[in-house]
Amino acid sequence: MSNKKTIILGIIALAVLGGLVWRGSRSDLSVIEQSASILGNKSTESFQLVEEEFVLGSPDAPVTIVEYSSHFCSHCVNFHLTTLPLIVDKYIKTGKVKLIPRRLSPSELGQALFCAQEQGKFQQVDEYLFEHNQEFIKQTQKAVSEDDLKGIVADWLKAMDNLGLNQDSFGQCLDSEKYQERVMSWFNQAKKDEVPGTPTFFINGQLISGNQPYNVFEEIIEQELAQ
Repeated sequence: MSNKKTIILGIIALAVLGGLVWRGSRSDLSVIEQSASILGNKSTESFQLVEEEFVLGSPDAPVTIVEYSSHFCSHCVNFHLTTLPLIVDKYIKTGKVKLIPRRLSPSELGQALFCAQEQGKFQQVDEYLFEHNQEFIKQTQKAVSEDDLKGIVADWLKAMDNLGLNQDSFGQCLDSEKYQERVMSWFNQAKKDEVPGTPTFFINGQLISGNQPYNVFEEIIEQELAQ
């Protein structure tokens, strides 16, 4: 498909940098993986929701978690593999919390999520990318030519068959790049929210930054539910 070249360029950049450095087209926003843990006690005044966002959980849930993360951030992967399942079981499935993901990955991956959502597969594709984080990065680092990278991307797209995606529709959507502006809105909002790095969370506007354990989320969620 025609957009593979763009995806490959993004992969090359990631392989060279060994991490994520991604800049919005209209700002100097730089989102990088950070190991520091910062817990903010005050709500950010700039925090707001963006139209037509994906919501995991009941839209009427009293507590909203907005998550800024990247598929190429090891701390973000850890959150999705260890902490998020606990939040889902205790709070999201019970209608107490809803999660709004904003991905600060290369634009092509963000667009893939919106294209997947056309088939009701946003969450499945999102989790697939997190679960295969290390495998995908290792594969790109072994590539010695553009053909190698093309093969890696082709295998990645084929793997989506396991998620039940209609590949023809998915490919056509990616080629159209119709969700590029919506993906960039994540980056623009991240700048407004003064996001320091990934992962960053806002629980009803309260900032949590870095790779925090489950009990930190639980404490703030319970405080919000008690109000």
